[in-house]
Amino acid sequence: MKALLIIASMLFLTPFWQNNEEDELAESIARGKEIYLNNCIVCHMGKGEGVAKLNPPLAGSDYLLKTPDKAIRAIKYGLQDAIEVNGVKYKGMMPESGLENEEIADVMNYISNTWGNKSERIFDAKIVEGIKK
Repeated sequence: MKALLIIASMLFLTPFWQNNEEDELAESIARGKEIYLNNCIVCHMGKGEGVAKLNPPLAGSDYLLKTPDKAIRAIKYGLQDAIEVNGVKYKGMMPESGLENEEIADVMNYISNTWGNKSERIFDAKIVEGIKK
């Protein structure tokens, strides 16, 4: 009987937990969009298309989706090394953003779930904090 009660409770609470997580992601994405518009749009453009041969695209970016820790590191500490995105090499310099860990997490949630991107991962300040130079 106890097992049945536990299973019934889990079935009832699971949708609530999932909706709460979806709401938190949606709120993070909304905050991330504002941060993106204030800090990133000049180089990566309004639809994440980047600037050919200068600034890599974020839309459909294999670099962003396959190596998110490297993307976080670039946002957090800047980037001076050449990178390859979707088979194209970029040698431009990206300055350190000066954003707080939570702001970086919000930007990552926004860019990883916009312009056709779909991340399996939800970013938070703790993940960003763990990324070291």
